[in-house]
Amino acid sequence: MAKLEKTIETRLSIPRLSHTTLTDQTVSALQEAIKQGKFPPGSQLPPEMELLQMMGISRTTLREALRILEEQRLIRKQRGLGTFVMERAIVKDLSQNFGITEMISQAGYTPGSRDFKIYLENSSKSISERLNIPIDSPLVVIDRIRTANGTPVVWTQDIVPQEYLGGWMPKSSELNQSSVYECLENYAHIRIVNGVASFSAVQATSELVKKLNIKRNALLLLIDQVDHDENQRPVLYSLEYHLTDKFNFVINRKGPAF
Repeated sequence: MAKLEKTIETRLSIPRLSHTTLTDQTVSALQEAIKQGKFPPGSQLPPEMELLQMMGISRTTLREALRILEEQRLIRKQRGLGTFVMERAIVKDLSQNFGITEMISQAGYTPGSRDFKIYLENSSKSISERLNIPIDSPLVVIDRIRTANGTPVVWTQDIVPQEYLGGWMPKSSELNQSSVYECLENYAHIRIVNGVASFSAVQATSELVKKLNIKRNALLLLIDQVDHDENQRPVLYSLEYHLTDKFNFVINRKGPAF
């Protein structure tokens, strides 16, 4: 009985307008409900059957309306969990070089990391070329999932030549407290002054699907970056796979110059 009363209290009225389709009217009603805070950012929408009862529409109409809202990036479907209202985006200014921890904090979320793997491996030809070191040089690799309020948003790999660390081996406890840039400066006396990055859209592999809890072949933004120290020595190679529905990517462009 209590559940029925809750459904009645939260019933969403759909204005039946002759010049718009029922799907468009359903989209407008859900948009307004989100705007008014009936479904706050980050909250889960009611199950399909409950929404059907609340709105008095067909399953076909509801599913099409939800598809449109997902395209508008107002909601997101999370496999096995349900449909959620999108939270405010994390702004990543591509013209500035700063850590993911700071970026998540600036957006008002609590940054975190999980599934840490810190290990040694020998450099491949491609990594050796990026870091200007001999092939098979020992590397320290930091592999982790970055979270905002506990939700996965980025998978990162940070790679540093072991000889540059002066005997320091990164620990998850240190990296949970500070960015990799701060840790390199504090523990290995390496100060990053600039980075060169390339950006590309990639489809999620089976490994990324599992790590980030996303659909297979979902599009991610890959940032491939080499950071340099004060002597312009390449010291850090990073790969960052960003969930595009969690970020607002911006860049400051100068010009035009005549």
